[in-house]
Amino acid sequence: MADDMKVSVSDMLLTLTGNVSDARKRLAELENQKLKQGQESILHKLGEHKEQLAAITEALAAMQADPEPEPAPDWPGVSPNWSDDMDQAQARELWDWLTDWCHNYLWPIYAQDVWKPCWYRHTRVRIVLTALRGAHEWSYETTKVPPTRALEWEFRFWPQVETLLKRELKDCGQPRDGEKKQKHPVPVPVPPDPPAFTAKDFTDPGFFDYVEKHIASKREPEKESGEKDSGD
Repeated sequence: MADDMKVSVSDMLLTLTGNVSDARKRLAELENQKLKQGQESILHKLGEHKEQLAAITEALAAMQADPEPEPAPDWPGVSPNWSDDMDQAQARELWDWLTDWCHNYLWPIYAQDVWKPCWYRHTRVRIVLTALRGAHEWSYETTKVPPTRALEWEFRFWPQVETLLKRELKDCGQPRDGEKKQKHPVPVPVPPDPPAFTAKDFTDPGFFDYVEKHIASKREPEKESGEKDSGD
């Protein structure tokens, strides 16, 4: 009976030793597996970082090669100046820019009661209307602007220009309009022909000749390199 007990204890010790050995092997395998997984994770993340770095490098190279345009300034810039050294094309563009807005917007909506058809002959009126038109573009025609700009144009800029128009044009008009003083000659219609215009019209018949003479007084546009004269 005692011998059987010894054999059993010996067998148990051998079995236990084998189990411990197997456990160590499995533990070593698990540690190696975890180490391998950790290495794979690190390598995977390193690869992702390399891809991101490559994308950033490519984007930077593209920006340097073709930089994006700077955003438009909040203010449109200096108002066009009639005393600038402009050429004939620039002068015509300025006349068209101002006249189109005055005729189609300012005059019919705001200024008929204070307007006179000789407005274009008054240099100061023309300068102030140009600035007013620039302020209108800044207040209404640019995108994403606060409503306070429009209110400033309506309650500050336009009322001041309206006062100026009343003062500068108060003595202008045709003789039949009852004006006591005439700042400049105006065409008088001969009866029985109907009046060519009245003091309430946007402009008088001399407007186009005046504009063309003003444009002709400016220098000719500079020719681009390689452009030849028509007579060559």
